[in-house]
Amino acid sequence: MRKSGTTAGARRLALLASTGIFILTCGSAIAQDSAPQVTDGAISDIIVTAQKRSENAQNVPIAITALDNSQLSAAGVSSTADLKSTVPALNVTTATGGIGLPRIRGIGATGQGPGIENPVAVYVDGVYYGASFGILQSMFDTEQVAVLKGPQGTLFGRNATGGLIQITTMGPSYDLTGKAEIGYDNYDTIHAAGYVSSGITDKIAFSLAGQYENRQTGYGKNLLTGNDVQAGRNWGVRGKLLWEPTEDTKVTLATDANGRNASEPAFRNFDRNALGQNVTQQIVDLGGDPDHDIYSDVDPNMRTRAWGSSLTVEQDFGGVSLKSITAYRKSTFDYYFDPDGTTQKRIVIDNSQFDKQFTQELNLVSEAGGPFKWVLGGFYMHGKAGNDPARTTGLFTFGGNGYSDNINYQTLDSFAGFAEGTYSFGASTNLTAGLRYTSDKRELNAYTVSYNGNTRVTTTTSPVEESETFNKLTWRLSLDHRFSPELLAYASYNRGFRSGAYIPQATPIVLLQPDVVDAYEIGIKSDLFDRKVRLNIAGYYYDEQNIQVQQVISGVNSAYNADGAHIYGIDADFTWRVTQNFRLFGGVNYTHARYTGFTNAILSQPFPLSSDFTLVKNPATNPTFNQIIAPGQTVPQACQGTLSPLNTTLGGNCLYIGDASGNKLQNTPTFTASVGGSLDIPTSFGKFTLAGNFYHNSGFVGTPDERVKQKAYDTVDASLTWWSRDDHLFIRLWGKNLTDADYHTQIGGTNSGDNGTNAAPRTYGLTAGFDF
Repeated sequence: MRKSGTTAGARRLALLASTGIFILTCGSAIAQDSAPQVTDGAISDIIVTAQKRSENAQNVPIAITALDNSQLSAAGVSSTADLKSTVPALNVTTATGGIGLPRIRGIGATGQGPGIENPVAVYVDGVYYGASFGILQSMFDTEQVAVLKGPQGTLFGRNATGGLIQITTMGPSYDLTGKAEIGYDNYDTIHAAGYVSSGITDKIAFSLAGQYENRQTGYGKNLLTGNDVQAGRNWGVRGKLLWEPTEDTKVTLATDANGRNASEPAFRNFDRNALGQNVTQQIVDLGGDPDHDIYSDVDPNMRTRAWGSSLTVEQDFGGVSLKSITAYRKSTFDYYFDPDGTTQKRIVIDNSQFDKQFTQELNLVSEAGGPFKWVLGGFYMHGKAGNDPARTTGLFTFGGNGYSDNINYQTLDSFAGFAEGTYSFGASTNLTAGLRYTSDKRELNAYTVSYNGNTRVTTTTSPVEESETFNKLTWRLSLDHRFSPELLAYASYNRGFRSGAYIPQATPIVLLQPDVVDAYEIGIKSDLFDRKVRLNIAGYYYDEQNIQVQQVISGVNSAYNADGAHIYGIDADFTWRVTQNFRLFGGVNYTHARYTGFTNAILSQPFPLSSDFTLVKNPATNPTFNQIIAPGQTVPQACQGTLSPLNTTLGGNCLYIGDASGNKLQNTPTFTASVGGSLDIPTSFGKFTLAGNFYHNSGFVGTPDERVKQKAYDTVDASLTWWSRDDHLFIRLWGKNLTDADYHTQIGGTNSGDNGTNAAPRTYGLTAGFDF
């Protein structure tokens, strides 16, 4: 049933009004004080490039959480998946063990597959990462992470409808510098990392970074085979070469590669599988751990590889600077697992995905003084992504004697031009306006190859060849005013656009329509009490159309569009420099995200079906019940992906079309909060640093019908580090998820049942290292 919008609208207006009153109150109070003296204990400025130029983050009218390397270390953040513990507006889930699905303020991806780009864009050193299975990054050589919240419709308009994760890695230095570390943890995990940089000549410098981790004991076991799951190795290397032929010219050549081999995705049914067996109880009866063990006829396995190169040229012409970023990336993702939740080989998935992209971006930025600042730019991307192949085997495919391959690829040619200008009305008020026009052309080629081992016949279908072009104008409009040196207030309106895409593995093939977001935001940025406290608050309201929603049917990922959603909320970040040696940081987020119209939602109902579902034989002469009439409906329909008679199916789910209007968006917690800190304790034999971070997640739903849920959970990360007197050597004792919270990185409801994968349990270890 559609829920009334009257109450929701009143709450939304009240929220934005209260945020506005708070801003004006703070502005009036602080503006009456004189500018504070900056003391030694003041919080340092954070320089970001959120508007394509280097600026103090406190002067940028965008909600930003920016973290440097020391803050990431203090919070226990070692990968992009860990960022949610320090950025409450951000939630990061995964899919099939290797696909990253970030979500900011309720906007993010549930749909996945070749050619589907994340609505939270990820940029590494200015290079756009289009492949969702290429964004799970190690943070060892990271210099800064800036999370920009809300649509970035102009300057970073490539699919950034939810926001942007901007990662800047450590670059070359002319001085000989470096760092290295090695560690061991409780799952027999060895990790090592290193970074070195030096000048080659007075105009050329290089840097080289690398990391390796080998988890030899898995978080769980497959109780049928006795083998570990969620174990594996990952590695990464990055090299950069800097050439500065003149003071005004800077050329950086960068290349990177990374890979991962793991016994994932470790899917497990939470309740009854399609045979009516309670998988959780089976694991308990076998003496296993239902939080991390699985019971499957197949040991999961995945392999990812990614590499890329970029050439960045920066030229200062005096008053105007030009920046060119040319990049190529290639990623592959192979995974093999059993999605059916039983110990029979009913369905086995063996997929090989690939993604290739070439991007070219040009930015022309004004650098001269005066009241008007501007940015002009252009962006081109050519991409090719697909399955080669997506293979299904098992008992449901020719009785276990054969295979069905879905072979497909789609290409993308994207052109975009953008312009943004900021005019200053005096020293305190700025008006910013920007436009971006994007044209995306997608072309699809798809066919299937089936082999029936019983008859030894191979069947190849005729190729499906389609193309579609998506054109869209997006914009940004922002007004900011600095009431005093301590307080900036702003209001903005942004439109974001996420291109449509084909889902070739679906039957029939689905063409997703573009996702469009209109975002309204007001906020403040403040530095209080002699700049010892930094508090930033923002309130927002989003109107989203054509949301792309994922659904797994018979082990195959599909996606489709919901009509739209309304999202509103408030988030805040703070930093408090209590003393020179003691710092606290944290944040909170409240998000109300509901579908406005979703009458074509795929809902799930566990078998055996309840009495309010009517079983139907269609046609009436059919020997078994093969359709249902769902509660409140009159038209019969099939249970998607269910092959057995409906009256004798003992487990799994009936997937059917229904109305999810007014329901919560998936993977979107209503409330999240974090608080962390670091305390330096100087002694005569070195310095001790005690650091920790607490994170609370109120839970979220994993399906449009709100039936499959992640309950609320809390995690605590902490570390104790000893530094030598010269600050060059360290030994760190650390722990992550010290509460041993049981939560999932992926949840959902499929025709095989309710299932998901678990996050890491409590881990702890010892790391030693040095820098110079």
